[in-house]
Amino acid sequence: MSPFITHKGAECDAFFRDYISADRRLLFVGTLGFNELCLHFPIALASFANVDFLFLVEERPEVAEVLKRAASRNRDVLLNSLAGRNVQFESVSIVAEDTANVAGRRATRVCAPLFANGYTDILVDATAMSRGVCFPIFKYAYARARRPGGANAHIVTAGRTKPTIKAVSMSSDAPQYIHGFQADMDTDDVQRAVKLWIPQLSEGAVASLSRIHRELEPEESCPILPFPAADPRRGDLLLREFQEPILNDWDVNLRDVIYAHESDPTDVCESIVRIHNGRREAFSASPESPPRTILSPAGTRIGSVGMLLAALQLDLPVMYEESIGYNSPVSVVPDLLDTPPDYLWHIWPTL
Repeated sequence: MSPFITHKGAECDAFFRDYISADRRLLFVGTLGFNELCLHFPIALASFANVDFLFLVEERPEVAEVLKRAASRNRDVLLNSLAGRNVQFESVSIVAEDTANVAGRRATRVCAPLFANGYTDILVDATAMSRGVCFPIFKYAYARARRPGGANAHIVTAGRTKPTIKAVSMSSDAPQYIHGFQADMDTDDVQRAVKLWIPQLSEGAVASLSRIHRELEPEESCPILPFPAADPRRGDLLLREFQEPILNDWDVNLRDVIYAHESDPTDVCESIVRIHNGRREAFSASPESPPRTILSPAGTRIGSVGMLLAALQLDLPVMYEESIGYNSPVSVVPDLLDTPPDYLWHIWPTL
C-alpha cells in the first residue's frame, strides 16, 4: 500500500472540488515568490470560502530589483484574486544579522499558532518556497497530523519545463542540516557509520554540492540524475558538468547513479526508499558499522519534494546550502502566462 495519496495535473482540481466540503476548514501556506507559479494554487482555491491563506515573504539581504518588482506584481494579483478572504502576509528572515541561517526556525514559529487554530487540513505549497522553509514547515504539519485530532497535512507543487523568469541563486557557502532534518548525525551513535550521500544534481550546483561532500566525507555517493526529462539530453549535460567531481572527488561508480523522473516526486522518493532499505538490510549483519543515508536537494522543487517525502518516511538527515540572495540577467518583469503550469502535484501522506 502506498504511503501517499497523490494527484497530478487536472486531477488536483478534481480532488479539491470533491474534498473541500462545507464541514472542512483549510489553511493554505504558500510563499510570495517572484515566479508567477506561486499564484496557481491560491487562485485555484480562491473559490472555496472555507480556505484561509498565509503567504510567507522570504527576506534575503541581496535580491535583484527586477525580482522584487515581480514579487510585488504577484502580491497585487493575489490580493485582487483573494479580495474579501482571510489573507495574511508574514515576513520570514532567512539569514540573521550574524549570517546564521534561521529560515526553518523562524518560519515554523510564524506558522505554529495558526496550525493550532482548529483547521481540518493544512496545505503547504512548495512551488516557490525555499527548502529551508518548506521542509521544516511541512514536517511540523506532518507531525501534528499524526496526533489524534490533528489536521491533515498536504503538500502541493507546480512546475514548468522552462522558468518564466530567470534567477541565479547566491549560495551561503555554508553546508548545514535543514532545521528538523539532522536525525542522529553528529552524535556518538554514528561515529562509525558508513555514510551514503544522495545529492540531487542540478545546473550550476557543482561548487555547492562539492562543499557538502567535503563536509560529510561520505564513504559512498549516489547522485540523482533527471530521467526521463523534458529535455532528453539534460542528464547527459549534467554528467558532463559534474564529470570532475563524480569521477575524481566523489569516486562514484557510474552504475550507482540514480535515474529518477524529473517531474514525478514519488519516483524520486521510491528510489531513495528502495536504496536505503536495501542498504540497511545489507548492513544488518554488521551492527558496528551502521549505515546512514544523507540527502542533498539542489534541483527542481518537484524533485526536492520527493526527497522531503523520503526523509519523512525514513527519518533521514538532509544537508543543503541556503540561498542568501538572487540575481537575474533580465531587466523587465515578464507578463503573466495564460497557460497552466506544465506539472501539478498534490500529495497527502497517509502514514
